[in-house]
Amino acid sequence: MNRTLLLLLCMVLAFVLGMAALSLWQSHEREQQVHEEATVLLERVRNVMKMVTVEGDVNELFSSTSSRNVTLYLPLPSRFSFDKKATVEVRGTVLVGYDLERLDISIDPDRRVLTLRNLPEPEILAIDHELIYRDLDESWFNTFSAEDYSRLNRRAKERLRDEALASNLLERARAQGDGVIAGIEYLATSAGYTVVVEGNGIQPTE
Repeated sequence: MNRTLLLLLCMVLAFVLGMAALSLWQSHEREQQVHEEATVLLERVRNVMKMVTVEGDVNELFSSTSSRNVTLYLPLPSRFSFDKKATVEVRGTVLVGYDLERLDISIDPDRRVLTLRNLPEPEILAIDHELIYRDLDESWFNTFSAEDYSRLNRRAKERLRDEALASNLLERARAQGDGVIAGIEYLATSAGYTVVVEGNGIQPTE
């Protein structure tokens, strides 16, 4: 009888301990839940006149290494270099076209002349990019900070811009702009107007 009672007490104790462990684990899981809050503020709205004629997709993998020199006294002063290295994949879309804010179009109905002034040069209008951190290797005395991630983000965007400028995107955008002017000339000529283009940038067709 005593052995049966002891066995029963052990089973009850094991059940209570099991329930306590389960409750503790569930409480720990609840503490690990991630709560996110965001406040979006619309700061400014402005009218724009931009024409995108070419877009290019860029995918690049680049590495950035930063070193930090630290003097340790062991017990004599010794200078050590601690490195941190980030390997980042950049995926982005570069939009190239024309900012038409300064474009001036005037029509002389008596002379039947349509004049285009201040034609812009093709330029990079926007860069939409995404960073994928492939590898982050840091040292004990040289770790990644929020400013490091911001710097990598800025550098990635600069690399996309440099790649776009080194490619033929601007030339293709210029060709597309010439096609737009050709279309305007065709419509104006069909209506009995002559198109006069003043300024550099997009050139009229001959």
